[in-house]
Amino acid sequence: MYPKFIVNENRLIIGMAFQHRMLARNHNSTLGGGWWHIDEATQRIWLYASSQVFGPVKKEILKEIIAKGNHDYPGYSFYFSRESSLEAAMENSERL
Repeated sequence: MYPKFIVNENRLIIGMAFQHRMLARNHNSTLGGGWWHIDEATQRIWLYASSQVFGPVKKEILKEIIAKGNHDYPGYSFYFSRESSLEAAMENSERL
């Protein structure tokens, strides 16, 4: 299982899955996905890379979803990067 996320039904869904499509049943509203990393000590979440099936999520969409609280991580700070590796994403990300 891998740390993957998607945006589905105007909500950020974060979970462990072999494939992004496993994170939701109906994908009529899936707007992309990628990988995630959580640092529990600092309450930071990095969203990075993209889904091979659904493609990347637009940064503006993620900003809106996080601002509305449409996720399961209240109190966490979110960071976004298009980098494909976690190390690069952590070095080259912007706060959402």
